[in-house]
Amino acid sequence: ILPTGCDSVANVTLALNPLPAVNAGVDQAVCTGVATTLTATGAAAYIWNNGVTNGVPFTQAIGPITYTVTGTSAAGCVNTDQVVVTVNPLPIVAAGVDQAVCAGTAVTLSGSGASTYIWNNGVTNAVAFTPIATNTYTVTGTDVNGCVNTDQVVVTVNPIPVVFAGNDISICNQQTLTLSATGASVYTWDNGITNGTAFNAPLTTTTYTVTGTSTDGCINTDQVVIEIAPIPVVSFTQDVTSGCVPLTVNFINSTPNVTNCIWTISDGTILTGCGTVTNTFAQAGCFDVTLTTTSANGCVGSLIVNNLICTEESPIASFSQSEFIISSINPTVNFNNSSIGDVDYRWNFGDNTPLSTLVSPSHNYPENFIGNYMIELIAYSEFGCTDTAYSFIQINEELIFYLPNTFTPDGDMFNQTFQPVFTSGFDPYDFTLLIFNRWGEVIFESHNSEIGWDGTYGSNYNQGLVQDGTYTWKIEFKLRQNDERKIVVGHVNLVR
Repeated sequence: ILPTGCDSVANVTLALNPLPAVNAGVDQAVCTGVATTLTATGAAAYIWNNGVTNGVPFTQAIGPITYTVTGTSAAGCVNTDQVVVTVNPLPIVAAGVDQAVCAGTAVTLSGSGASTYIWNNGVTNAVAFTPIATNTYTVTGTDVNGCVNTDQVVVTVNPIPVVFAGNDISICNQQTLTLSATGASVYTWDNGITNGTAFNAPLTTTTYTVTGTSTDGCINTDQVVIEIAPIPVVSFTQDVTSGCVPLTVNFINSTPNVTNCIWTISDGTILTGCGTVTNTFAQAGCFDVTLTTTSANGCVGSLIVNNLICTEESPIASFSQSEFIISSINPTVNFNNSSIGDVDYRWNFGDNTPLSTLVSPSHNYPENFIGNYMIELIAYSEFGCTDTAYSFIQINEELIFYLPNTFTPDGDMFNQTFQPVFTSGFDPYDFTLLIFNRWGEVIFESHNSEIGWDGTYGSNYNQGLVQDGTYTWKIEFKLRQNDERKIVVGHVNLVR
């Protein structure tokens, strides 16, 4: 073969060497970023286009690209071959968005953008697991071309709030209470309770549950037991409910298992004691009594009884009487009752006669009841209150005696002596009878009212008979009722 442009000819004998069977290799497909090595065969030396060096790895950015290799044999013969290198893009693997969960919550991680997925930290794609702490999880995705890519997702594990509903408490029935939980940000109670807001205690022991939510949205619950202690059922008795002032009343507490008993009485009195307490009511009226007690668990109960104790002032007993001194001849006394505030009466006239219930009675004293007697009036009010008034009456024995003006000592057994005849009123132990003649001489003397003058005279009054005529007598005696001495003088005719 003559080179072009030669203008002379020579005859040469040539030996024909075969062209080398250059082989660039099979077409390849690689993933973006994966190195490729092109190694030709069938020649002694190789020259690749596009800057490729035979047998030296290189990374192709784009594709497909056709690479030509020129192979030269030892004899200097040259041949070429081509190979196509295709670059497959990496899959766009997505691990998913970062997550925040609460401790104990299951998480499912699912990759996308590839055909198969492998997760680190023991996670299986699309299979739920429960993380115990915040971690970064990497997924490796492989597509149908075998290209691999990775992505990461952060799973934040937020702690469960330590919610505290409060200590169990015991509270009295009908009281109010406030439940306030801690440990979270937002609280929701069951049974319609609002955190931190007072409410009426339940009628029976109740368990309240609070759900607390943290700022991360994590939830926990706690419970508190509200034990309802009963309010004591207060009771008491008293020994009397009505009477006269001053009225002393004993109040007896009958409420079981209580302490700190306070008695409040509407007369202004406050008493303490859980046994028997005593109050003396000094004013008239009706009074309320309240007993407030505290049980062992601190519950307070009260009982008020309106107008339990009623008192009234005692009546004022008073009366007047028609006489203060009467005689046995006219022993009648009229009484005028002037009592105030009374409804019933009892009169005692002091002479052992039956009591009288008349308002203003009259009373006849027995004729033989001589002396001083106490009259007693007891006035009774509606509640039986009493007052007593007293008075005295003096019954004098009327002086009654008789002296004859003539006597006849003639021995015929009739009218033989002269002497006073006393019916009442004198003291028989203090008596003197004197008989005088016309010259004023004492011719008879006696100190015994039972011994009269028989018409004799002399020292022994039996020495002789006196003449018929008129004689002066004198009697001296003492009244029995008041020791008053009386002297009475008169005349008597002696006739035989």
